[in-house]
Amino acid sequence: MHDQLAGSAGYVDDAADALAGGSVYVSREVGGSTALSDQLQAQIGDASIGVAVFSDNAALEASGPDIVAELADRTGFDTIIVAVGDDLSAGSRVLESGEAMRIANEAEASGGTLEDSLTQTVQSIVQESVPAPVETGGGSGGLVIGIAIAAAVVVAGVVGVIAVLRSRRPRARRGQELPESVRGRVQALRALSSEYAALGAAGNETAAWTARDIDAIAANTTQLFARLEEKGIEDQRKLAEDEYGDKLGKLSAALDHRYLLDILVNPHLWDDPDERAVEVRDAVDGVAEQLVDNIKQVNARRGLHFQVSLDTLSGRRKDLRNWDREFRRADGTGEVPSP
Repeated sequence: MHDQLAGSAGYVDDAADALAGGSVYVSREVGGSTALSDQLQAQIGDASIGVAVFSDNAALEASGPDIVAELADRTGFDTIIVAVGDDLSAGSRVLESGEAMRIANEAEASGGTLEDSLTQTVQSIVQESVPAPVETGGGSGGLVIGIAIAAAVVVAGVVGVIAVLRSRRPRARRGQELPESVRGRVQALRALSSEYAALGAAGNETAAWTARDIDAIAANTTQLFARLEEKGIEDQRKLAEDEYGDKLGKLSAALDHRYLLDILVNPHLWDDPDERAVEVRDAVDGVAEQLVDNIKQVNARRGLHFQVSLDTLSGRRKDLRNWDREFRRADGTGEVPSP
């Protein structure tokens, strides 16, 4: 895909050329492009972040994740953030794998304008890229204060040090809060998301919806366990680990290229392709909604309730049961269920 993009003139080439001399590229097809570019540049400051903002038309050339990968290859930035219409994608060499995309997904899901989402993404990535303060033995704390001030200048320019320290959350451990049995599932889903996004960019609406929902599930799974960790609710955390270790495994099997992805690409090779696709889509929607409900329950300090069953999804189709067993063997995150 990269070779194809690099060899064709278009949106990606324009962005790569612009980012060779600056941190921000905003297509002239985007309304208020000059003002948006100036605002993003002010937010980025000296951080090694490249931002490219396109209209929806860029999706005809490549998907957001593909553009991120291409610009990462062709520029020297540590982090690339891409907006294609209202859809945000991001990748980073300095954050944990998938973390930049999670931040972009959360910003996109916050419901604000494109400008708000991009600003939130840039600020969050800048925050997470700043080294944690390290106190030296016997020192006066000058190093700690210096780092905090630097973070404040980069993130908000005129925001005071105290405000930055209060607003920053200790997010360096994001992803480490996921139990091992769940982390592998989330990583598998993130990998599948890029495949669905590419198919969606080619005009498959079901794939596009599925990519967005997978991203939301991956992000909200991380949110759920982070909040359980912060509140110290160990018994509920174990319940959630058992629940989502199982459900996300079944979901990954259903979304795999041997099932739904193949159904969407080759519907003529399957019996009842529409029915099968709806079945998986309903499962995705159910898990996505349950995660949001669970996060709300944690915030309200109520017990977790799990109301979504995927038994029909993995039980009605023998092929899915087999793929779920293969998935568990492959990633080593759970015992192999009996047939």
